[in-house]
Amino acid sequence: MKFHWFWPFARSEELDWARSTLRPGETLVTEVIDRAEAPAAGTTHGVTVLRDLPDVKRSVGRMGWAPSRAATYRERAAIRRRHWKSNEYDLFHLHYVNRFTDTFTRFPTPLVMSVHDVMPHNPRLGTRLEHQLLAHMYKRPNALIVHHARLADELHTTFGIPHARIHVVPHQVFPIDVEPSPRPEGPPLLLFFGAFRTNKGMEVLDEAMSLLGGQDVRLAIAGHGEKKLEDLALDMARRDERIHVSIGFATLREKQELFQAASVVVLPYTSFASQSGVLHDAYGHGRPVVVTDVGALGDTVRDERTGFVVPPRDAAGLATAIRRVLEPDQWDEAAAACKRIAHERSHAHIGIRLREVYDEVLR
Repeated sequence: MKFHWFWPFARSEELDWARSTLRPGETLVTEVIDRAEAPAAGTTHGVTVLRDLPDVKRSVGRMGWAPSRAATYRERAAIRRRHWKSNEYDLFHLHYVNRFTDTFTRFPTPLVMSVHDVMPHNPRLGTRLEHQLLAHMYKRPNALIVHHARLADELHTTFGIPHARIHVVPHQVFPIDVEPSPRPEGPPLLLFFGAFRTNKGMEVLDEAMSLLGGQDVRLAIAGHGEKKLEDLALDMARRDERIHVSIGFATLREKQELFQAASVVVLPYTSFASQSGVLHDAYGHGRPVVVTDVGALGDTVRDERTGFVVPPRDAAGLATAIRRVLEPDQWDEAAAACKRIAHERSHAHIGIRLREVYDEVLR
């Protein structure tokens, strides 16, 4: 068997999942964007990485942004199409969907599509049109993969996709170079990590930190994204000496250092229709979490007892949950659960589950 993965934003630590999906003698080709943080090109244990997809141009100005992005997206689709038409592969897996180029493209078969966001975080075309485009796209693959049963239900309810075509493959927990450390000494450190988007709830965390003003608790904000949120993060640090901000892309080593130093990871999202990679990074480092009850976050954390769940946009509830999870007994129980889930969701286990989906599609 030979498989094709279109996975533009893959990182090196994620490729063990691809290797765990293969059986002896099989091969897999994955296409990624040619950028600094991409995996190295080449073949290892049957998995070939092609850094053949162009990156977006960063310095085109406001007027040139849309035409430049459109040209880049078309070029990526054209490169991918050559693989799709090559007759080399037994199955195709679309890990990333661009609704602007993929809604009306002719898909190969058999095709498996990963649905990370049932609805986009930012519906740029308006909710109604986005729904129509996604409904057309979701109905065509042989199988759809989501990371939680809650998202499978949303796909079925919102888009009418039959449950028989939806498969739940949990989010893998990426391997780290060191064993998760015990609870860090000193004042507790909260970590807010990842892409800065409006739905991430940074302003709610700002208010919660004010409510925690009498406590010796620190906050690290690390990531990048929307300019107004980068500005908000820097303003938070100026107003509160307990807050440290690092704007920019975090390397794998930097990410591991941030999670190892943290006591608790906070995800105060205000809206979400997905599962969270940051949540599973917390699991990999044995760090309890405080999350809001949106997307698959609330159900995941409640079921797995890895932290606390609060309503979205509830700064007081967020502050209370942070206090509770920092209690020694609560922290120890949640941290132990994180480590257990990290083992259950290793690349080896998740690779086997993904291969079961492939086998069903290929029957």
